[in-house]
Amino acid sequence: MDMISQLSDDLLIRILSLVPTKHVMATCCLSKRWLLFWSLVPKLEYDDSSYSDENYATFTKFVYGSLMSNKAPVLESLTLTLGPNFQAIDVGIWIETAVCHRVHAIIVNTLPYEEKGTMISLPSSIYTCETLETLELSGCFCLNDIPFSVCLPSLKTLEIINVEVSSLTRLLSGCPNLDHLVVHREDIDVDIVVPSLRKLNMVNYTGGQKGSGFVIDARSLVSLYIKDDVFNDYHRIEYMPKLEEAYVDITCGVRDHKFLKAFTCARALSLCLSFLEVLSPRSMIFHNLVYLTLNTCVHGWWDLVTHMLQDSPKLRFLKLHDEHDLSLTSIEPPDCWKPPSSVPKCLLHTFADFEWHGYKGRRGDVVMATYLIEHATWLQEVAFFSEESDDKRDRMLEDFTSVAAPSPCFTFYWSSDQGMTYSCYILRKNKLLRWCYSV
Repeated sequence: MDMISQLSDDLLIRILSLVPTKHVMATCCLSKRWLLFWSLVPKLEYDDSSYSDENYATFTKFVYGSLMSNKAPVLESLTLTLGPNFQAIDVGIWIETAVCHRVHAIIVNTLPYEEKGTMISLPSSIYTCETLETLELSGCFCLNDIPFSVCLPSLKTLEIINVEVSSLTRLLSGCPNLDHLVVHREDIDVDIVVPSLRKLNMVNYTGGQKGSGFVIDARSLVSLYIKDDVFNDYHRIEYMPKLEEAYVDITCGVRDHKFLKAFTCARALSLCLSFLEVLSPRSMIFHNLVYLTLNTCVHGWWDLVTHMLQDSPKLRFLKLHDEHDLSLTSIEPPDCWKPPSSVPKCLLHTFADFEWHGYKGRRGDVVMATYLIEHATWLQEVAFFSEESDDKRDRMLEDFTSVAAPSPCFTFYWSSDQGMTYSCYILRKNKLLRWCYSV
């Protein structure tokens, strides 16, 4: 205790900022010096999970008392984690009080509306808060009264999860410096036109109806995550010259291959795309692409493999997998899978690692895998992961025993027992040497 008391006031306040507010207030009993420290802590964190229905009024009174008594020059953050007993009017007042304290971050997590049945409206003052840098809302919020005069010049991070919002586009228009946007909700219909945006995470759940679609125009985007299983009229994403990585999962139909043009600057891509039209040859080069993951659960994925090999001169790693949240089944490539018209540059110069998760050993699978092994000059590792029986796996392995690989030495992995045991092969002068190991 004496050692702690010797610390400066500023350092003690920084330490107290790392603990929940109810523990901070308990320190006022330690000594006279600590009596007012709790009111100077700039981070307030409240969690009602330890309060029963009978004593919930105690929690509400505690929040009101500590929030109203806070004397920090600037309130760095207000964090609320609320269960089923909160009152919407109280939450609105707490948020408005934080805005009056020139708050930097507001983070509120509540139950989904279906469980609570009560919607929280934000105070109008929050839409013109000059100091707000982070706004994260989850659950029972209704943002249907967003004013036309939104002005949030400092907002960098906006996170909206399962929140009802009528005009997200209007809200975004008042955030000129937004850097990170997260939107998870049903039937997203929004134009995301934010020049400053660098990170976007958007998940569009199906609400049982056909959606209108979305537009993304964010020229500064570096990281993109999209998951959309709604059958929209359109998906439009403008070219992103600074894009480094993207995860794109759209299972209800992208109209044509021009959609991919937006991602040509990415270094890492993960794609699960169902095209409504057959892919045709095109001049669309992925100059920076090194890591590529493709999902084999959607129609036409085999054509996408062909085109991405042709158009990615620096590709080093290719992963195929058949896992999907919607329980889609892996679609067999045609027996007459069409390899590229000429050996892609990446196979001759950079391609080194190949993984296939959910490999089934079908005719089209064998043709595609054999082509990659036979033409990859600098191949280092090949790994197949299969859930088939041991006997069938052994028969599938025989498909590769006579493959003539140009690479003088590469390692060939074959999974067994649901991925816990591996058979490892090294190919030297077209002869497979084998051993097994467990993980």
